[in-house]
Amino acid sequence: MSAPVDPNARPKRLLKALIVILIIGAIFLAVVATKIPLPVRLLLAATDLIAAAVLWVAMRQASEKN
Repeated sequence: MSAPVDPNARPKRLLKALIVILIIGAIFLAVVATKIPLPVRLLLAATDLIAAAVLWVAMRQASEKN
C-alpha cells in the first residue's frame, strides 16, 4: 500500500522551481551581465530576490493552511 499523495505536491514543486530560477537569475544579473550598468543590475537582482521571497512566504502559508 502506498502513502496518500499530497494534493499540493505539484504546485509546491513548481513554486520551489520558480524560487530557484529567480535566485539563479538574480545571481546571474548581479555578476555576469556586465553590459548593464551596476545600479540597474543590482536593482534587477534585488527585484528577483524579493519576488523569490514573496513566493517562498506564499508557499509556506499555503502549506500551513492545510
